[in-house]
Amino acid sequence: MLSLAIAVLFTLSGVIATLTLAHCLVEARAAHARLMREGEVLRAGLALQAATIEMRVRPRAAAAQRRAVATRREMPRLARPLCAAA
Repeated sequence: MLSLAIAVLFTLSGVIATLTLAHCLVEARAAHARLMREGEVLRAGLALQAATIEMRVRPRAAAAQRRAVATRREMPRLARPLCAAA
């Protein structure tokens, strides 16, 4: 009974993995075709290509406001000397 359950489990996981790979393949082909169409439109000059500056996710000023700055602190002085001879 245990061997049957293990066989069913492996078979089911194999089928699910195969279906997942097939779905990813279909999605990748659709994305590739969409990118090729967009490339053809750009090469034909029917759409303006965005400048690199416009494609920035957030402005630099907003990133600079949240930046953490490390400050230097003085180390506390030791109460005893470092060497035994002193």
